[in-house]
Order: sequence, then C-alpha cells, then structure tokens
Amino acid sequence: MSNLVLLPSHQWGVVTRAGATSLLSGAVALAQEAGAEFCDVRLSETEEMRLYAVSGVAPDERVEGHAGIGVRVLVNGVWGFASRPLRDENDVHHVVNSAIANARAAREGSAAQVTLPPRAAEIGFYQTDAEIDPFGVSASEREQLVLETLAAARSERGVVRAQAGVNAKRQHRFFANSEGSLQEQHFVETGAMVLAVASDGHIVQRRSFPNSFHGNTAAAGWEYVRELHLVTEAQRVGAEAVQLLRAPVVASGSSSLVIGPAQMALQIHESTGHAIELDRILGDEANFAGRSFITRDAIGNLRYGSPAVNIIADATVRGTRGSFMFDDEGTRSAPTTLIGEGVVRNFLSSRDSAARQGLSSTGAARSDGWAYLPLCFATNVFLAPGTGSTEELLDRMGNGYYIDDNRSWSIDSMRWNFQFGTEVAWEVKNGKKTRLVRDFSYGGLTPEFWGSVEAVAGSEEFRTFGMPCGKGEPKQWGFLSHGAAPTLVRNVKIGVS
Repeated sequence: MSNLVLLPSHQWGVVTRAGATSLLSGAVALAQEAGAEFCDVRLSETEEMRLYAVSGVAPDERVEGHAGIGVRVLVNGVWGFASRPLRDENDVHHVVNSAIANARAAREGSAAQVTLPPRAAEIGFYQTDAEIDPFGVSASEREQLVLETLAAARSERGVVRAQAGVNAKRQHRFFANSEGSLQEQHFVETGAMVLAVASDGHIVQRRSFPNSFHGNTAAAGWEYVRELHLVTEAQRVGAEAVQLLRAPVVASGSSSLVIGPAQMALQIHESTGHAIELDRILGDEANFAGRSFITRDAIGNLRYGSPAVNIIADATVRGTRGSFMFDDEGTRSAPTTLIGEGVVRNFLSSRDSAARQGLSSTGAARSDGWAYLPLCFATNVFLAPGTGSTEELLDRMGNGYYIDDNRSWSIDSMRWNFQFGTEVAWEVKNGKKTRLVRDFSYGGLTPEFWGSVEAVAGSEEFRTFGMPCGKGEPKQWGFLSHGAAPTLVRNVKIGVS
C-alpha cells in the first residue's frame, strides 16, 4: 500500500489510483482472512466550496476537504460496518477489525440473517462531464458574480433582503468488494442561487432562482453557473417578490392546476421518491416521515396514478446531481420504470432489501460519503414528459392556476397526506395567465393527486433540479435530482381548509 499517501491536514488530490486500488484490495483480503463471507470497501476523497453572501454582510467563502474509508462485512449473516478518516496505512487494519467486531457484536440481537445472491464482478470508470473546473475559477470572479447578483436582486424598491451564492463539490470515489468488483468514479457538481425577500411592513414575500432551497446544482463545471445568467434573473425575482406584496390571496376550494417543473420536482420527491423506497416499504426505515403507504405486494397491483403518470429512476442521465455509473454497493445504474401508466412496476432498492423481495437491486443504495452505511435513497427520479407545450397545456386547462417554486411542504409519516405551498402562482383564465396571486397552497392524498394527472407537457419543457435530502439515523445527506415538465392536474384542493 505504499502508493497511498494521506496527510494529517488534508490536501486535495493525494489519493492516487494505484494507492486506492492497493488499499481496497488489501482491505478486502484482511476482511476475508478475519472470517467475513462478504465485504465491500469504499474510499472517497471530497472537497467542497461554498460562497454565500447576504445583503449588508461581507461574502463568506469556505473550502473543506476530507478523505476516509468505510468497510462493510457480513459475518454469519450479520452486517458489521466501520469507518475512519485516513491518515496512514494502519487505519485500514483498524477499520477492518472494527467492522468484523461490530458484526459479531450485532449477532446476538439480529433476528434474521442477510443473504445476498451472488453476482458477477462489475469493473468500470465514470467521470462527470465538466468543461470548466469550478475550483480553477478565481475567488475574485466568484465573489464578483455573487455581489453583482445581490445588487441586482435588491435593485427593486421594496426588497428588504437578498441572498446569493455559488457552490461546488468534487469527489474521487473508489469501490471494491469480495466478488471482484473494482470501480472508480469522479464527480463534479456546481450550483448557484439567488433569493429576494420583499416586505411592505405588513406582509413578506419571496422569490428565488433557479429553484428554492439553495438554488440548483448540476453535475457540471462552472459553465453551468455562467449559463444561469444570475444577474438578469436576480432582477426578475426581486421585481416579482415586490409584485407579490400587492397580489390577492385565493380563497380555499378546488381548482385545476398546471404545476411547473420546480414544484413538480418537490412533489415527486416527497410523494413518490421516498414513498417507493423499499426500506420504508419493508419497515426498516421510520425516521423523517419514514414509512410508506405502499405495500410490498404493490408491483403490478397498486394503481398509483392516472395512465399519464410514468415515473422513471435513471442515474445514467448525465448532467444531473444524482448521475452515476455505480451506486455505493457497486450496482450498475440502469433506467428503471417505477410507475408505468399509473401502476407500480418496481421499487427503489438495495441488494439486501431487493433480495428479501426476490428482486434485483435497482441501484439505489447510496451513502453520504465514506463515514456512513449505504441507505436506500432516491436517485434521479423523473416524471416522464408527454407531448405539447406549456401554452397548449394552459389552453387545455382553461381556467385555474399555474404554480411553481416551492415555499413550504408537509407530508405525513406514510407519505399519504400532503400540503405544499408555492412561492408564486398566476391565475389562468381561458388558457392565459392573468394576475399574480400570493401565498398559494394545495394539498391532497398522494394516490388521488397522481390519479388526477391529466397530461404532462413535452420533452422540450422538461427540467431537472438537483437537491439535498436527509434520511436515516444517524442522519445522512443524499444528493439527487428530480425532473418534470409542467403537469396538468384536475380537481385539486387549494388554500387552507
């Protein structure tokens, strides 16, 4: 393992391919010698940059990095896991021994043994397409963009606060297991955001771009930030936040809605992505609204939505935050239909959970780096587009509302009953957008909502949004994407009932 050199104060790029390969194979061999019938090892090196500024406060840029190893073993059918930051070669011995000891200690309290069906080794390399290294962009360029964006967001009288920021992340991830898999993946993520808050002394409104909740992040380089045209969009969101101060509130009732891509991304995440994770369905996970109304016999039986609803998990789509070739169990990604013409067709699963159902893993075992066990996490989950433009969809709706950009969300522990609020809504009459309305909210029951989907706009209207999500205990952050085109839904409850 002499090719691996890691420093006490981490510096990016010290993990070499040769060093990582040697370390991984050595860790697998040590685990097998100690009695593990199965072992997988993950080594990752990560660096993150975040530059954010709030109006009236100097910009704050932080760059953090770390590297470490996580080892998972099966001993007598019981999982054991241990992880450790890497400082020298002795750490490998320590973490393998700890994983073995943890598996043996857990044996007494484990009711059922884990059986993983054997599978062929998977060997491969993956790398994000990035034209401009975000870490190679000067700090002055990043700061100038953020400050100009802040100034543009506050140029409209009535904006009392603005926030702008950029972020970037790069990772080297290496994986090996006792089946002979050996994988190397290199990821780059880049993102940006702007938020404008307006107030007239009585009410407060906000608008954001390119998405609420810290903007949008893509699997791309700095070119993604440049293509956002943040300064121009900041002027728009500031103006809309002020306009919303004078906008009326809609009375409670029911209405047809065309829901924009950003809000549909949140709808997919909360009422589909999490609901169809197999660990929730099996009862293994109950944290953070952690169960699901979907039952383990749902495949081919449960009508989840209308025939217009086709929901796909596909981490092979490049350029989005949840794009990868292999999940954190080494499963190769592939497009998977989760909901086909409104009927449940598959689950998001890991090797363990899928085996208990007699299924193959759909490549949804993911972790927040080397320090955590892989969990069953939503990946890229998309509502497949239909046909036609947004204008055609509005014309088809006739009267109702066009809504977008999430402001608030709430969903119960079974992913059944939800209520969401949006930053912005336009009243639609005779197929045309008219006045803005504020504080818009809608809610319902998950299968009733998806059952009321009448049509989805075409692929030219499709957008993806990268977002973080928390799950598990201890809590992990998963980074993923959801995508959709504007979607027409009939007879939705609106307002607070």
